[in-house]
Amino acid sequence: ASDMQEPTIADMSIMDEHIVVESKTRISSICNNLSVNPGNAVLVKKGSEILGVVTAKDIFRAMSEGANAAKLRVDKIMREEILAIRGDTPLSKGLDKISESNPDAIIVVDESDNFVGYFSLRDYRESTRKLEAYQLMAARLKRSKSAITEKIEKEESKSDLLNLLLGGNEDEDDDEVDVPSMISLE
Repeated sequence: ASDMQEPTIADMSIMDEHIVVESKTRISSICNNLSVNPGNAVLVKKGSEILGVVTAKDIFRAMSEGANAAKLRVDKIMREEILAIRGDTPLSKGLDKISESNPDAIIVVDESDNFVGYFSLRDYRESTRKLEAYQLMAARLKRSKSAITEKIEKEESKSDLLNLLLGGNEDEDDDEVDVPSMISLE
């Protein structure tokens, strides 16, 4: 456990900021939820599969075009670019995938492709921060490890008399090789 594990997609708060509804659900029946949580994503499913996403913005757009909320079904206005990411995906890989595909919504699935959560815009922002913090910590850990190793190596080389006499500094050797070649040029 001495090696820090990179945080994964599932480490984010993927249980909130969404509701899941059947594809035949009428717009009017989700408006109550959205009036309380206007930022929620409404994930539209058929059977166990998530087909699309509807947000408050999509509903407003439909209404402005004269849609009847009591009659209109969510699957008629849903956006369908859904990116599914496994929960055990390391954040760095997950964030790369997300920025490559620019999806309408990101869902989190388990190893059997079952829906386990929703990766929101807020999760995305928080995960970039979390990843930066992790990478800083990991770099710091690496630096202190190599500093310790360096110290041990120095102690060992001091005890090595030959090394001491040769002054084991490779940079100086390089300079000495350069000098004769410059002289022979002139």
